[in-house]
Amino acid sequence: MPPVKAKKKTARRPAAAKDAVKAPSARMIAKQVRDLCAKAEAARADSDEKASRVFLEQVLKLDPKCAEAIWWMGDYWHTVGKRETAIKFYRRYLREHPGDAEALHMIASLGGRTPPKRASDDYLRLHFDSYAEDFDKSLVGDLQYQAPKVLRKLIDRARSTKAPKADVCDIGCGTGLVGLELKSLARTLTGVDLSRKMVTLSRKRGIYDRLSVGEVTKFLRANKGRFDLVVAADVLIYFGDITVLFNAASEALRPGGMFAFTVEARRGGTYHLTVSGRYNHNPVWLRKVGAAAGLAEKRVQKARLRYELGKAVMGHYAVLEKKA
Repeated sequence: MPPVKAKKKTARRPAAAKDAVKAPSARMIAKQVRDLCAKAEAARADSDEKASRVFLEQVLKLDPKCAEAIWWMGDYWHTVGKRETAIKFYRRYLREHPGDAEALHMIASLGGRTPPKRASDDYLRLHFDSYAEDFDKSLVGDLQYQAPKVLRKLIDRARSTKAPKADVCDIGCGTGLVGLELKSLARTLTGVDLSRKMVTLSRKRGIYDRLSVGEVTKFLRANKGRFDLVVAADVLIYFGDITVLFNAASEALRPGGMFAFTVEARRGGTYHLTVSGRYNHNPVWLRKVGAAAGLAEKRVQKARLRYELGKAVMGHYAVLEKKA
């Protein structure tokens, strides 16, 4: 058979080129990534974590360096209890954002690095600045957070019925949920928080006489003997070793003043950084630390703090009194 002769070139493309799919542009890929990230966020909002993961996996096929998708993949595997996989994604996120305080903290909570004695200031700022707008809805609505109300009742039981109004300091004041409960017993109400966005939301409530952005132990030390009551609701969960905080609270109190707080409870030992990224504490150890700081236990109660993943998170509510 004679060889097949090549056809003359025409204006038409060769068949292979004709059938090729045009590669998407960078702009098209970026739009797809944005759309998929939005779908993943909507799925998370509907508590459909698996659907969110599927969208995120699609994102990472298009853009393996998408930091948002990497972070939320870490969060997904963390939520379903796959620690090693979660750590891999948090470390991957660190490669895109070296030194990121939130990623470092979560890796430590999952056992991937040595736990710090307390959550870093950078972690707390980042975490609560990003959480501020949804804080009340999430904590009160979704998690049925009841610490402010329970703690106020315990404080009332600890104070004399004839006690005058107090100068109160609400440390880690957040959006002012605790302040709302304390306002009626306060002569003056002071709030302090590391998160500027949280303080901005607190200010909108119009209940504080003074609000500051800053680290709470430094603030307490700068206000020695100024308060009759220092309140720390869901603050100790970001401190492992609470010795410094207890000493600072004692210094800020007048003789006979009270330090009221909540902790997530643990049995034995001293404290532990849990997989949630929060610390829990042994109440027996807390009592010893309080005594060393000149704070004697006056009232204590075990009760639910909130719900998490459908389960009650139990804690200890306590009021300590500074020796007169």
